[in-house]
Amino acid sequence: MEQNGFFQTKAGHLTIAFLVIAVAFVLIVTGLQSDGNGLCTVGFLMIVAAMLYSPVKVYLIDRMYRK
Repeated sequence: MEQNGFFQTKAGHLTIAFLVIAVAFVLIVTGLQSDGNGLCTVGFLMIVAAMLYSPVKVYLIDRMYRK
């Protein structure tokens, strides 16, 4: 029986996505405080990517490899 590490499971992937969202939130707050639009944009893109990770993996990537 093969043992998978925590970050190789679905829960681990979602935990990484949550951590990315938390880091992006800090970037956005820092960007708003220092009046840096670049930090806000990077933080926003990180949040969008982390939120779209799960649906893209389930509906696109897993279905392509299942064939």
